[in-house]
Amino acid sequence: MRINRPMLKAEAKNCMRASKTNPYLTALLYFIACFIITRLISRLVFPSDLIHYVIDFNSYEVRLYISPEYYGRILVEPFAYILSLLLEVSRLLLDAGLVIFCLRAANRAENSVWNLIDGFPLVLRLIGLYIVEGIFVFLWSLLFIIPGIIASYRYRLAIYLLIERPELGIMDCIRESKRLMAGRKGELFVLDLSFIGWRILELIPLVSVYVAPYTATTYACYYLAVSSCDSRAY
Repeated sequence: MRINRPMLKAEAKNCMRASKTNPYLTALLYFIACFIITRLISRLVFPSDLIHYVIDFNSYEVRLYISPEYYGRILVEPFAYILSLLLEVSRLLLDAGLVIFCLRAANRAENSVWNLIDGFPLVLRLIGLYIVEGIFVFLWSLLFIIPGIIASYRYRLAIYLLIERPELGIMDCIRESKRLMAGRKGELFVLDLSFIGWRILELIPLVSVYVAPYTATTYACYYLAVSSCDSRAY
């Protein structure tokens, strides 16, 4: 059974309207947190006193200048890079938190802005899933770029399975996503294409506050629709 894309998007909008917590406020807090984390990482890994851009007036090119002291800092201040890695992991967990918030909205379940930190208790499982997915997509990409893209679609539902079905292991989520997406990768690709206009508008500041919860809720509704179709098949 194919998923009706206009109806899916309409359902996502209805779920957002019915959400107990304003999805746009949640998205705003999410982007503020991500912005702060990004700035901290930038200051830790790319200190402005050691790394900056310079203009070569002879060739009129903008070049990245890295002070020799920068490489010494890597050796004597490894804590900064460990901290930046932890901050990067925190940003990935916030991404998962937004998925959890929107999945709860799609399920018409109670949600709150605190769902943004619900990914932190799942840190080991989420990191494991990201690593395994990344390895599989990378290996398929070695054949050619197209198999890598197909593989990324094959595993798109794994994070929802990990969140909704804690009894499943990481590889179980990968395999179940692969099974659910059999024959549906083109369908999801078309759904992605339908958001191109919104992705372009995201270049405008604060538009992402509207687009992010809308697209995330739509994908959550897609997961629920695919799961529902699969359960009716048995």
